Amino acid sequence: MASQPELADVIKEITADVTTIVKGEIELAKAELVPQAKSMGIGAGMFGGAGYFALNGIALLFLAISALIGHGFAAGLGWAPLLAAFMGLLIAAIFMFAIAGALAVIGKNKVSVKGPEKTVEQGQESVEAVKTAVERGKETAETEAAIGRPPARTSR
Repeated sequence: MASQPELADVIKEITADVTTIVKGEIELAKAELVPQAKSMGIGAGMFGGAGYFALNGIALLFLAISALIGHGFAAGLGWAPLLAAFMGLLIAAIFMFAIAGALAVIGKNKVSVKGPEKTVEQGQESVEAVKTAVERGKETAETEAAIGRPPARTSR
């Protein structure tokens, strides 16, 4: 008859197994989240670009583009200089804010993050495997106890 392992040895083996499983889950989570972090960095850069262009849009409102557009309205349509300048400013502002809006939408799409699906799924499978093993162990122990012999320990 094979000797029964000590309870301390069994606990050490269980602890080592759980540690191995947890380390594997952590590595899987890292592998899944690193690409998402890179994507978030790109998205943050897009938001920065959107802010840059929004500020430039405000500055350019008062610069050459609006003046040229206003001059075109004044010369081409014979509008009063004040009305032509206003229309030039308005068109330049709309153009720059459209660029800022497009960059903000791109940045928002890059920042959207999905959860670590594979890690969660693997973790749930691990929990189910442990529950199944515990249930089988209980059933085996109950069966062995019912027939009057101590449960046998299988080697790894």
